[in-house]
Amino acid sequence: MTFREAVEATAEIAGAYRLGLRALRAVDRQKVTARNPRSLAGSVDLDGALVGVYPAARRWDYGIGVRQTGGDEVYWTEIHPARDDQIAVMREKLNWLKQWLRNSAASLNGLPREFVWIASGGTAMTPSSPKLRALVAQGLVFRGGHFKIP
Repeated sequence: MTFREAVEATAEIAGAYRLGLRALRAVDRQKVTARNPRSLAGSVDLDGALVGVYPAARRWDYGIGVRQTGGDEVYWTEIHPARDDQIAVMREKLNWLKQWLRNSAASLNGLPREFVWIASGGTAMTPSSPKLRALVAQGLVFRGGHFKIP
């Protein structure tokens, strides 16, 4: 199944698919580029699409589909302050996303994926922080202030 098909098969976000990186807000789009723009399979503004359904949740920002040889892959991308005091918030967001994928987005949950944190501003985190290492163990990858999609 392609990224687009998986998004359209997910009732809560069926109309949220956009070509390329068009689902990203303009301020966030400058923080993400693709090594090969033709490989982009589309994107979805998960936060915007789900704010009405989960208004009090710590929603994740974006899903970005990329065409790979073996099929589409998803980079679940969160653009958020990168400070020690935000690590707990990121853990909540990551846990929410994983639960949402399991419970509401089976098609998307079946695609290969990476969970990516991009700093919305400067970075002020302690790399050896046990809380940050725990997030990394849960599969979160910190990419600094810019993410170049491979």
